[in-house]
Amino acid sequence: MPMIQLLRRDSSVIELEAESISFGFDRLSITYPVAIFATRMGMDLNQTNMEIVIEGVFTDDEVATNGVGAAFHLDLSRGGGIKPADTWFNQYSSWSVARADLDGVEITFSSASQIDANLGEDITIRLKNGTAASATVATSSIFEVDISGAAHSDAVADLILSAINGASAKVNTVTTDLNDIFTVTQSNGQQRTLSGTQQTILPHSSASTFNGEMITLTNKTVGTSGNSTVNISKDDAGQEWDKQFVVTNMSGGEGSVIMTKEDKVQDVLNLANMSAGGALISPQILTGSVIDLPNSVASFDASRFLSIEDSPVVAKYIVGIRVPYESLASSTTGTRVLRQFLIPAGPGTNYPAEGNTYDYDPTVTVDNKTIRPNPFLEQGVAIPAIIKGFTPSYNAGEGHWTYTLTMTPIEQLVGL
Repeated sequence: MPMIQLLRRDSSVIELEAESISFGFDRLSITYPVAIFATRMGMDLNQTNMEIVIEGVFTDDEVATNGVGAAFHLDLSRGGGIKPADTWFNQYSSWSVARADLDGVEITFSSASQIDANLGEDITIRLKNGTAASATVATSSIFEVDISGAAHSDAVADLILSAINGASAKVNTVTTDLNDIFTVTQSNGQQRTLSGTQQTILPHSSASTFNGEMITLTNKTVGTSGNSTVNISKDDAGQEWDKQFVVTNMSGGEGSVIMTKEDKVQDVLNLANMSAGGALISPQILTGSVIDLPNSVASFDASRFLSIEDSPVVAKYIVGIRVPYESLASSTTGTRVLRQFLIPAGPGTNYPAEGNTYDYDPTVTVDNKTIRPNPFLEQGVAIPAIIKGFTPSYNAGEGHWTYTLTMTPIEQLVGL
C-alpha cells in the first residue's frame, strides 16, 4: 500500500508511513424537548466538524530518489504578454505583421552547468525577420533564427527547434552543443490541450493544429541550481514586446535525495511558518452538484494575483492529504483497485464507494508539465485539509521517531 501523502501548494508531496489513521466527524444539531407532547424536536443545518488524526513512524530511506533537471518551455500556441489573449498569433492582423513584431525578440537563459561554473555564461535565442547572422559562441552565446518564411506558429516553432538543435554555447569556457546540455522536445501547444480540439488560426494564414508549438528544454544536469529566470526582451532600445507568446522560467530542478528519519522530521517541522498566501476559494464546492458552474469560474487562487505563488513559505503550504485504500466497489474488472478517501462537501455532492472512481494520486498536464491538482480547486483528487497539530517524539530505547499529525478538512481557505 502506498504511503500517505501531504500535498503542498507547489504540487510536491511529503510521504508518511502511518500506523494508525482515524477520521472523526461531529455533526452539529440543536435538540430540545417539547413540553406537554413528551417529544423531542431538532434542528439540523448541515454543519459538520471533521478531524483526521494520523500516528506513524519515521524511518531512514534505503535508496535515493532520482534527481530532475530544471526545464523551461516556449509555447507558441498561447498569449503570454501584457494583453490577455487565448492565443498569441491572433493578436495580429496578419502574419506579415506578426513576423515584423517578432523581429529582434531575444530569449536569454542559462543552463545548470553554466550556472554551476559561475562565469556569467548565458545563451540567447534571437528571432530575425530576415537573414540570420552567424552565431556567436562566447560567454554570452547568441544564435539567430530566420522566421521570415514562417506562415503559422507551428512553422515558427519548427524553425526555433531546428536552430536549437544546431547551436553551441560556452559551458565553463568549453564550446558545447546545446543537445549535450539540454534534452530538447517538441509537443502539442497547451492551447490544444485546453481546448480539446484542433484549432485554426486567422483566415489569411495557413492552418495550425497546435501539434508542435511547445518546445521544452530540460537540463541534463540535475539539481536545483538550474532553477533560474528566463529573460525576454527586444534588441531595439526602448521597444517592448507586449504581445508575447508564453515563455516560462527555468524550474522544476531537484537533486537526488536520500533522507534519514531525522531529515523527515525536520521537513515537517519546517511547515511551522508556512503561509496560506491569500485565499483558495471554490464556488463549485459552495454549490456542490446543485449548480454546475463552468470551469472558468469554478475556483480562485489569490496567490497568483498577489504574485507570491512562488514564495517558499507559500509553495510549501499543505493544502490536502491523500490516504489510499483498496476498493472492489468501484472496480470495473472485479479486481482490487487503489483509491483515495474523499469527504463530500457542498450540497448534493456524493462520494459513495462505488462512485469514487478517481485513480490514486491523479495528475493533470499544465504547460506540458505533469502536476498534482490542488484539492481546494478541484474536487475528488484528495481531501482538502490544513495541519492543526504535529507532535514528533523520539524513543531512545528503540532508536526511532514517531509522530502524531492532526489535520482539519476544510474546503474554503483565507489566510496570510
